[in-house]
Amino acid sequence: MRRRFVALAAALLCTLAGCSDGEGGADGATTSSAPTTAPPETTVSTLPEHATEQGLRDVEVGDCFQLIDDPLAQDKAVWSLPCEDPHSHEVYDVLDYEGEDDENGGDGSYPGVPIVQDWAEQACHDRFEAFVGVRWTLSELDIQVWWPSEDSWASGDRTVICTVFSPSRDRLHGSQRGTGR
Repeated sequence: MRRRFVALAAALLCTLAGCSDGEGGADGATTSSAPTTAPPETTVSTLPEHATEQGLRDVEVGDCFQLIDDPLAQDKAVWSLPCEDPHSHEVYDVLDYEGEDDENGGDGSYPGVPIVQDWAEQACHDRFEAFVGVRWTLSELDIQVWWPSEDSWASGDRTVICTVFSPSRDRLHGSQRGTGR
């Protein structure tokens, strides 16, 4: 448990220091994410034939997917798969950001990465146990969160995406809902 906490703290510090891959794209539909450990890698050759490319912003609760192995596309698109197929991530919640509007009195401008990230990560951690059936600190699964970037915020994006994945880089099989893993 202590190692998991140290890994989470290191990832959080790295993200706050600018290590997040939350670069905004031209379409304004990108997000930022900060897994506490490295998620599994995927290549097109390891995907089932029926995997389909889907916009990350289009995922819904219960969707399973693989990350796209192109760093420029990872915050924009995923390989959507049925949960019965081996996959790296499962979406367990999609919610709208409800934290502070901004540091300048609520004028609707982007609150800043630390504020949005903290709210998004806390919201996803708070919802983890209800989905998996065990507290995150006791789980063998980990959480990866995507939140609005400054560019996507300007386009009205307030979506936070909560996913589970295996920190051991093993593929998940079936839904993780209620597994107690």
